[in-house]
Parts: sequence; C-alpha cells; structure tokens
Amino acid sequence: MKALGFSKRRTARVLAISRDTVSSYWDMAADEYTAMAELVKKQSSLIKYESVILGWLYRYPSMTSAQVYDWLLEHYNVQISERAVRRYIGALRREHSIAKNSQPRDYESVDELPMGYQMQIDFGEKSMRTPDGQYVKVYFIGVVLSHSRYKWGYFLDRPFCSVDLVNCLDMCFDHCGGVAHELVFDQDSIVTVSENYGDIIYTYEFEKYRKLHSLNIYLCRKSDPECKGKVESVVKYVKGNFLPNRFFMGIDILNRSFVEWLDRTGNRKKHGTTKKVPAEVFELERAHLRPILTIMETSTDASMNRIAIRFPLVLTTKKKRFALK
Repeated sequence: MKALGFSKRRTARVLAISRDTVSSYWDMAADEYTAMAELVKKQSSLIKYESVILGWLYRYPSMTSAQVYDWLLEHYNVQISERAVRRYIGALRREHSIAKNSQPRDYESVDELPMGYQMQIDFGEKSMRTPDGQYVKVYFIGVVLSHSRYKWGYFLDRPFCSVDLVNCLDMCFDHCGGVAHELVFDQDSIVTVSENYGDIIYTYEFEKYRKLHSLNIYLCRKSDPECKGKVESVVKYVKGNFLPNRFFMGIDILNRSFVEWLDRTGNRKKHGTTKKVPAEVFELERAHLRPILTIMETSTDASMNRIAIRFPLVLTTKKKRFALK
C-alpha cells in the first residue's frame, strides 16, 4: 500500500489496525521483517495435543471448537482459554483442509424475564454408539430457567411417560430449591391428552402433580422458538456439545457424565446472549423461586381403634322425601 501511494493514516483505516502499528512496519525491509517474525513467533501450549485434536477432527469433521475445549477439560484438564482453543482449531482446519458446515441462526433473543418467573421444559432424543459398534437411542428431558439460563436434565434409555416426567420434575425442583412461577411445555402427549378451543385436558399423573403443587402451566405449539426457544437451544446444545462422538456405557454413567458436563461447561461457561455465567446468576435467582410442597409420610398405629359413624342419607325427589339409614 505504501508503494501504491497510500498514507499511513489511510493504510491503517483500510487494514483496520492502529496507525502506530503501520508506522512500526512502514520503513522495514522484507528480510528484516522475516527475522523479527521468527523471534516473536509463539508456539501454542496446545501443540502437544495436536495429534489428539487432529484425530478428533478427522474422525468427527463437524466437531465444534467448544466441544474440543470441553473434551480437553474432561480428559486432560488443560488450563487454557476457550478463545485460544478456538483460534488453534481454526488454524488446524485451514492447514489440514478440514471443512466444517455452519448453520445460520434464524431467531434473535427476546426480552428478558424477571428472576424466578419462568422455567421451560422440553424433550429430546439421540442415537449413541456403544463400544461394540451398536447403536442405542437415549431420551432426555431438558429444563432451563429463562432468566439465568441455568440448565438441568436427565437421561433415560426408553421413551418418557407421564410418571417419568413427574419424577424428573421432583428431582429438578429439589435440585433447584424451588419452582418458577410459570412452567412452559409444548403440547406433548406426555403432558396433555387433548385440547379443544382452549380447554386443556392433562394426562392423569401430570394433572395430579399440577394440582398438588399448584403449578401454573403455559402450553405452546411444538417447536415454537418464540415461546420456548431457550429450552430448544438447550436441547440443541446437549445434542451438539455433550452427546456427539460419546460412547454409550450405560444410562447411569451417562447421567453422571452429564452432571459433570453441566458443572464444567453447561452452567459454567459465559452465555452468549446474557454475557453472564448461568451458575453465578442462578445463585441470585434461587431466592426468587417458589417453595415446593413436600408431603411427609406419616405412620398410623395399627392398634388404634377405628370408630365408624353412620349418618342418615337423605334423598329428595319432586314428590317424596326418603330417609335411608
């Protein structure tokens, strides 16, 4: 650009760099620059994991840098920033021509809700490979608090039923220390039986649970990103970061690994929209959750005498009034 007649100011503006940086290289010869570049060149601390990372990328080309970072934390406990891993993965992809398809985002964030107001619930499923090459399908429930983006989930090796949903909600409320003012579901057969002009009929087990805890339920259309886009992002996040390229070693091991992943990555990384750590915001939101009702089982004395009291039953008709004893 100097040879083309550009000024330092214009060169800095076109290249989007500082004018001081332009000045430091303005009168430098090519061989002088080469010698300086060799002196300041730094070697990434990830160089010792390069063969491992390349193996992951060659085997799973669609693997994201976020998942590579999580696997490095899980298997090697590396002490490095995610940004450095992202730059290193990008350089490896360019050097070894490992392409990765990207999908554009269709929806933007909506207005934030107050603390403790809303909890979104959704279900997902994905096939996993066992060590012997077989495939099994796992099913999971994903829960997220809309304000803090704090996540919770649970896996089963069979499809969920209404009893499983009730049990998972119990575990979730116990883990969070309360329940939000509003719970958002889509019209899943696990939750609802039918809907006719706004008249919702819930499944038997869920209806008992809803009345027991006085839950405020909001139902939306299936796969509606405007109403429950946060939990759909959680389901997508679990499918894209935690589950890919992981072997199925049993449902208990999978749930333990998932809890560790939530503590390490899912709730510990800074959220892309809020720019806050969900686990830290959740500690403030916890105080705004509504306490849940706990029913304690009471034992009765087997020797206690039971007294039966009979009252007259009165039946009234239009003509006569009868009393039955």
